[in-house]
Amino acid sequence: MRGWPTVRRFEIDHVQPPLVSIVIAAYRSRHDHLSAAISSAVGQSWKEIEVIVSDDSPDDELRGFVAGFGDPRIRYRHNSPALGVARNHWLSFAEAKGDYIAVLNHDDWIAPTFIERLTGVLEQHPDAVLAFCDHWVIDRRGRRLDDQSARNSNEWGRTKLASGMHKPFVELVSNQTIPMAMGSVFRRSALPALLPEDAGPAYDLWLSYLLCRTGGGAWYLSERLSAWRAHAENLSSQGGLSWLHGAANCWHAMARDPGFKGVSRVVRRKAATSYYMCSVRCWTSGQRADCARFAIRSMRSRVTFRGFLACLLPLAPLRVLAIRQRLRRAA
Repeated sequence: MRGWPTVRRFEIDHVQPPLVSIVIAAYRSRHDHLSAAISSAVGQSWKEIEVIVSDDSPDDELRGFVAGFGDPRIRYRHNSPALGVARNHWLSFAEAKGDYIAVLNHDDWIAPTFIERLTGVLEQHPDAVLAFCDHWVIDRRGRRLDDQSARNSNEWGRTKLASGMHKPFVELVSNQTIPMAMGSVFRRSALPALLPEDAGPAYDLWLSYLLCRTGGGAWYLSERLSAWRAHAENLSSQGGLSWLHGAANCWHAMARDPGFKGVSRVVRRKAATSYYMCSVRCWTSGQRADCARFAIRSMRSRVTFRGFLACLLPLAPLRVLAIRQRLRRAA
């Protein structure tokens, strides 16, 4: 990617630097996007890496493409049957050999010093379970979007976030400040033995929550050392039922966690909102029983007028649903 900022190199006095595992979960990946992700991974200034490309596609067409890189540090695996987003990552973590793990989306990039800078922080600060940075937003063609990058940093609370250690980092999790999917490196030893099977596409939210539960800290580097590719597919996935359900369950878990007592109002509100949106998605697809189930969960998380309306949705006549579907198709 053009335009990466110049950053200070982080020197670590190690006879044998620790291994870092970079996990790339693939699914029907575009070759140009996946090529950019893998190239950025193997092009790291930190040479002690392994790259795990875990493919959930219906076939293993990507096998030959990945093999074409000719780099022994890259391992390809094809899941048959498909595991789903969360389990694909969890299995990759279990197979990782590194002391540290970084997640890289199959269409994103990391700067050449990304691993060096973030791993260097973790090596110097044993009480930090993860280190994260800010990131650029790029378009489908890989062009940097400066204005959108600035808005993104501001929206997720990184604009005024102080560089350095944040311990505990409960508020960073509740505000979704940490870009786990392409902006963080974390200690493999900090992962719990059991990871949630129902996390779905919201696996990154669950990951930040579970790492926070260890009691360790999160170290922030304010430089933009990675890039998130904005396009219709990944924007729409965040509003899908699977993502909303996984996120709602995570917010619900936080709301019941004594360690998150200080942000209980925030996480209860987010749980209620996510369950409400699940209810609406089910109603629009005719799943009345699930619509009612999610509406009740929304009200149990936090009593709201929207949650009350969601409880009434299953009683709406079928013709209302048909009209709504026709309007959505016409939009």
